[in-house]
Amino acid sequence: MRICFVAEANSAHIEKWCRFFLAEGYEVHVISFTKGEIPGAELHLLDLGLEGEESDLAKLKYLTQGRRIRRLIREIDPDYVSVHYVTSYGAAVALSGLRGYALSVWGADIYDFPRKSAFHRILTKYSLSRADCLFSTSRAMAREIRKYNTKKKIEITPFGVDTELFSPAKRTRKKDDGVFQIGLVKKLDPKYGVDILLQAAAMIRKKRPEIDLRLVIAGTGPAEEEYHALAETLGLRECVTWTGFISQERAALVWADSDVAVIPSTLDSESFGVAAVEAEASGVPVVISDIPGLMEATRPGYTSLVVKRKNPEALAEAILRLYDDPELHGRLGRNGRRYAVTRYEYRRCFRHIEECLQRIRKAGR
Repeated sequence: MRICFVAEANSAHIEKWCRFFLAEGYEVHVISFTKGEIPGAELHLLDLGLEGEESDLAKLKYLTQGRRIRRLIREIDPDYVSVHYVTSYGAAVALSGLRGYALSVWGADIYDFPRKSAFHRILTKYSLSRADCLFSTSRAMAREIRKYNTKKKIEITPFGVDTELFSPAKRTRKKDDGVFQIGLVKKLDPKYGVDILLQAAAMIRKKRPEIDLRLVIAGTGPAEEEYHALAETLGLRECVTWTGFISQERAALVWADSDVAVIPSTLDSESFGVAAVEAEASGVPVVISDIPGLMEATRPGYTSLVVKRKNPEALAEAILRLYDDPELHGRLGRNGRRYAVTRYEYRRCFRHIEECLQRIRKAGR
């Protein structure tokens, strides 16, 4: 069997998709506008000279690539075509005239992009209308997709995690070392609320100076310098470790060594909390903000505590609640591991995706 992804080759999520289908014996091809390296997959690079964060005007180049994409797909002759992101790749494929493909919606492409202008809304609607089936990582995002008048079938296809990689067994810290460690593995972007976590940590240090509080924050992003400066201003230099970008293997260690995972995102475009699932799989209680996608990735009250977004006081209180209540802390952690294994083990999630692709293929015959 042969599958072709039309997506960002340098995306960790696309690499995960490719790894699954390669392990299942598929021949995997990736058509991408950006360079990347996915072992075992064949990359077809459409180099437009666009790197990093580009303006919408620059990305209009994507829309001119429909014919090239269609020609490549005809040459590859895949059994399944999986297109990712409504705008850019989704719009380019829609304009190509290709049929018989699934379109995966990611988050910002449906929460943010269509709200920019009438043109953005029209392009979003057109891209959604051309796909044979739509994949959404959460029910919350599926509701957002429905706002754009699509009658297409929407399959819920959450990001799964490797529950062998993300596991309590990866913990290296001793439980009695006297440290209370908070972990966060996220892009350092304003929408992920790292500043809210830093403010909450400063409040905890002031209110409860006897707690040996440590923060491990992994990731890079546009707000990196701003957050480093904020940590200095708040007097957190000694208790924050900034790891920079880390691999999935190191992320598993960060989560397992944390006493609490905090995901304080601020925008609904956080369509599904894969980071929260990774922490749950690691047996770590999670504190999340009240973002629908995050609440869907956890089970509030059973694996997580939920606080109002952009509220550092509420976040500090929730963290202290877990510190002061070992029984609650342990119960949420155990429940989280069980919840992640039974609902979000990645092979289970990808087999559902594979079944959805098979249905599209059969319907097209």
